[in-house]
Amino acid sequence: MSSPASLGFSADRLARLDGFLQSRYIDSGRLPGALTLIARGGEVAHMSVLGKADVERGAPLKEDTLFRIYSMTKPITSVAIMMLFEEGKIALDDPVEKYIPAWKNMGVYAAGQPGAFQTTRTERPMQVVDLLRHTSGLTYGFQNRTNVDAAYRKLKIADMHGEDDLEGMIQRLAKLPL
Repeated sequence: MSSPASLGFSADRLARLDGFLQSRYIDSGRLPGALTLIARGGEVAHMSVLGKADVERGAPLKEDTLFRIYSMTKPITSVAIMMLFEEGKIALDDPVEKYIPAWKNMGVYAAGQPGAFQTTRTERPMQVVDLLRHTSGLTYGFQNRTNVDAAYRKLKIADMHGEDDLEGMIQRLAKLPL
């Protein structure tokens, strides 16, 4: 680890970050733990490990603690798509069906129950940009708001314990309305 000053950071100000996280989030119980790393040019200027990895067992958080990232896949996927865009391998207005042919002609939910959905045609094909801004019409089973959400649960779409791989999930999604 390099000294913060050699990388253009103030050690005092970075220490305030630790104090803030500890008092505002860890001590208050809002978060069980926090791991922060600040780097510049591939050099680590500051690393802090605070709190617990497992509150029930009292296990402390460590530098090598593994985290489930859940929705953090969204920014990671967005960066990957933007890298492909930068390389000219994908366009933001490309139809998603160009990359996922099974999603061609997906309809929009109009009425009905799982297994008997009535749909309408989309105004335009789903585009890559729709996936980035979360306007594609895809949903989550845990929303518990619509009949489409219920179908996601029934088909175990995005279920961490589901039996299918990614291709299987893509095929199941293709059978459901947006």
